[in-house]
Amino acid sequence: MENKQEIYFAQGTQYEGYRPTYPNVLLEKILSQTKNRNNYLDVATGTGQLLFQMTEHFKYLTVGTDISESQLSEAKKKAENLKCVFNNDHQIQFLAGDCGELDKFLETNHITTKFSLITFAQAFHWFNMEKILQVCKENLLEPDGVLAVVGYIIQGVHLNSPEEDIRVKANAAYKKFADTVLVESKFDQSILNSGYKNVPFEKYFTTTREVLTVAIPVTLDWVIGHLKTWSMYNIYVQKNKEQPEFQDPAEVCKFTLLEELEKAQKANQIQDLEKPFLLIVPYFLVIAINN
Repeated sequence: MENKQEIYFAQGTQYEGYRPTYPNVLLEKILSQTKNRNNYLDVATGTGQLLFQMTEHFKYLTVGTDISESQLSEAKKKAENLKCVFNNDHQIQFLAGDCGELDKFLETNHITTKFSLITFAQAFHWFNMEKILQVCKENLLEPDGVLAVVGYIIQGVHLNSPEEDIRVKANAAYKKFADTVLVESKFDQSILNSGYKNVPFEKYFTTTREVLTVAIPVTLDWVIGHLKTWSMYNIYVQKNKEQPEFQDPAEVCKFTLLEELEKAQKANQIQDLEKPFLLIVPYFLVIAINN
């Protein structure tokens, strides 16, 4: 029987290959506020994208949790390859399951330690956020421990051109894709779009907030691969693929982007033919200190 949860999340190999990484400048800000660096918990780790950018900075236990077995299988492969890098005291452990009740989930899996750092990367909006804040403060963080919440949105897909009017022509195709699949969103998109602005971190923690917008050069295949990792895209396809008039919205987007790219190439308006698109990505970071 198909695992229903896998409808919501791309398979691990696809997710691993087509998600933006987190800029080092944001990771450095997190680490600069993390005093002890003993144990580290990454909630909803997926394939461990953020976890593997951070784990080397911690002395003892790193834990990654996720509901998707296929994504964790990719994370475990990466961890196996890193074994020789760490000393004998450094362990990485992955736990599969629904961690909505985070403290109870960890306890059930015999994790009773407190953490110097807890991270949620592109995931906090899937949880009961205020409840998570309370649990992290009261049960999971060390004194002066840090809760770091990182997220991003894809603000646009542009052509990699020096001319503004050429750059933005690709964005209509992306917007059409996003508008089509948005009906299947399982959380309030305004929470993520605002950078968790109205989540009451300050009620529980000393809090700082950062926004960093990056233009990432990518290929057309990367753009489409990324769109196919969206949970709402996967739900939309599962619900509609048997309909006679069904058109895969990612493939429709790809066709239109290719048309715009060919026009721009003919006009010699593409700066990088290897990576002819720009992903416009605002990253949001909330650092909450338990003091």
